Amino acid sequence: MQRRNIYLFLLLAALLFLMAVIIFWYSHSASSLRAIDSDFSLDRSLDILRIEMYNCDRSEEVIMEKDEQGRWILNAQFFANDLAVQQLLISMNRLRVRQPVSIENRNQVDQMLDERGVTVKFFMQSWRIHLGNLRLFPYQRAYQSFVVGEDTPDRLSTYMRKSGSQMPFKVHIPALDSGIAYLFEPYEREWRDPVIIDMERQHISRISVRDLNQPEQSYHLMRANAVRFDFFDFDDSSQQIEVAIDSLRLERFLSSFRNLHYETLLNEEQDQLRKKLMFEQPFMEVTLQNREGMEVSFVAYARHIPEVADETGPAVQRDPNRFYIQVNEGEFALAQYYVFSRILRPLSFFEN
Repeated sequence: MQRRNIYLFLLLAALLFLMAVIIFWYSHSASSLRAIDSDFSLDRSLDILRIEMYNCDRSEEVIMEKDEQGRWILNAQFFANDLAVQQLLISMNRLRVRQPVSIENRNQVDQMLDERGVTVKFFMQSWRIHLGNLRLFPYQRAYQSFVVGEDTPDRLSTYMRKSGSQMPFKVHIPALDSGIAYLFEPYEREWRDPVIIDMERQHISRISVRDLNQPEQSYHLMRANAVRFDFFDFDDSSQQIEVAIDSLRLERFLSSFRNLHYETLLNEEQDQLRKKLMFEQPFMEVTLQNREGMEVSFVAYARHIPEVADETGPAVQRDPNRFYIQVNEGEFALAQYYVFSRILRPLSFFEN
């Protein structure tokens, strides 16, 4: 009888132990799954090399890659707005889950994410062989991937779901009283660097200025040697213009081609307004060439004052603060005279 009780006790102890193991394993697995599904943040110490954003049908897509000089390149053809990229990475470090989406709303949120969500991926530097300080065969490894949807109805968080997961969450940035969907817009114009010209004096080879209102004020300014620039006729670049030049004004002009940026790259609605406000003929064309032969050019168009045009139709009154530019025969942008006036100079500006 005593032996039978011992067997029963051992059997019961074994069952209890097995149940404890099962409970521990299940609890540990479940909590790990939740942690994986709800981890949207990005450690700022990571060396992020590539960022991708695209909508469901990839009709809008942004790919930003860091080049060897550490500059972010947008869609393999433009410089990305470095400040905007850095702000995105800082914000990623601050993302926190507010709460999971309720079961009764989950199907609706999942459908919204599948149909209108934006897929976001971050790639980091990694190595196929990494033993201590030995690192061989570098490659880009996908570190973070998720789908971003709309802001929640209270506008305090945003619906998000990890790629491969079936559990959506409401995600926010603590202390920020708004959703964060705006951080993940897959539109190229939102990520382009607004700087169109940023060249130091020593890199300039030639500046061509064509004044459409006063053709006689047009000119080429060409490098003669390491320190001197000479003026040449715009229509005949072999004919030097012999005129007394104010050297201080010339030096200020040559030093003014830094951080020249537009205010806004026009979207579809703004471009329709441009067609209404823009003067038909440009007033100036500027082309800048560096010593490697690379060129950037823009055409400047005056515009009507929007308020006057709205009230009376297109008016002759010219906007004194802003104008339109077309860069490299591409898209139009809105620019400020405050930024560009220092390089929109006719020949007479330099005459002593």
